[in-house]
Amino acid sequence: MGWFEAWRAVKHIRNSPYQTALAALPAGLQAYWQHSAPQEYPGIPTDAFFFVRAAEGLMNFFDVVTRSGKPCALPSEAADSVWHAWLRWNPAGLDYFCIKHFGCKIPHIERSELGAGALLNSFVRCRGRQGATLHASALPALFRLDARLKMRGGHGYWNRMFSGRVVYVRLDARGLGRRRASPHPELTQDALQAAGLKYQRSAGVASSGDGAPFAFLGGDAGGSSFDDDCSAGAGDSGYDSGSSCGSSCGGGCGGGGD
Repeated sequence: MGWFEAWRAVKHIRNSPYQTALAALPAGLQAYWQHSAPQEYPGIPTDAFFFVRAAEGLMNFFDVVTRSGKPCALPSEAADSVWHAWLRWNPAGLDYFCIKHFGCKIPHIERSELGAGALLNSFVRCRGRQGATLHASALPALFRLDARLKMRGGHGYWNRMFSGRVVYVRLDARGLGRRRASPHPELTQDALQAAGLKYQRSAGVASSGDGAPFAFLGGDAGGSSFDDDCSAGAGDSGYDSGSSCGSSCGGGCGGGGD
């Protein structure tokens, strides 16, 4: 069935908003990832379709970082698996790729060094970037990636229908876990509203009082744009199933922190 997964990968690239960047991924990266990723992420699928979706998530994150101008946390282990492989395989080539397609080098920063607000920065910028095309109650694609891919040990995010709360759980060995999810402390409605996202009562739902459901509206919290002169070295970190709640590593480019 390898041919079918390869065909799906090609079709996915053609329909991706990051088609140009994905088509320019260096020859050899996928093969290196297929060989090395299972050593760092036991049980990770290594077919072409999984790879291209994980790589698309990484392109999405690079886009978010450069547009935010603030440190951002990566909410996907699948995307981070491609980043880690690329850093080991050809870090200089990765820097060149980022400069060419996203305007600057993007450092790989351990989650513990990102500081408070990095995950919120990613969420808000993703909403601002994709709000016009997402259903009001949907989470940004980058935050849904691991759950959609059933990434073992990945980050599972969902938006609860009746409360509008963003809930999170570390995915289990089967890439599942929605029933165990609980509200994410960094992505509360108050935090998102303070960051600039807007809410409205969900249409067509009969409810009243403080428990009335809310849905996301497209909105952009702003934040400084990235600096053309931004650059920093890249570092690598191992997979840690006990990492800070809700994200893998992260990156920053341009503007200062929170």
